[in-house]
Amino acid sequence: MSILKFLLEIIIICAFGVIVYLFTRTLPRIDDAYVTSEEKKLKGDALSSYLEKIDEWLTIIFEKFLRRAKVWVLKLDNLVNEQLNKFKREPQKKRQFTEKNEDEKDGEGKDGDED
Repeated sequence: MSILKFLLEIIIICAFGVIVYLFTRTLPRIDDAYVTSEEKKLKGDALSSYLEKIDEWLTIIFEKFLRRAKVWVLKLDNLVNEQLNKFKREPQKKRQFTEKNEDEKDGEGKDGDED
């Protein structure tokens, strides 16, 4: 039970991290024109370059994932359409699963059992 609880906590923390990341992406970016002192500008520049690279990298990965997910969904859609078309093409058959029908299909019938 404790392993299950641990896994659920990991999932919750990861979901919270994704929510925070998506929230920070929607925040407006601050222009460099508002920074007045050179010290603050240098501090911000050192960190922001890494954050911008990470943001670009995550955007590329997210775009690739969405494109692959789209292909998977389209393949699944094609598979479902093929199965539906097979059901439409096949005539409706009455399927009875009794011993009488199975014996007649084998060619024996009731008369063949009496020998």
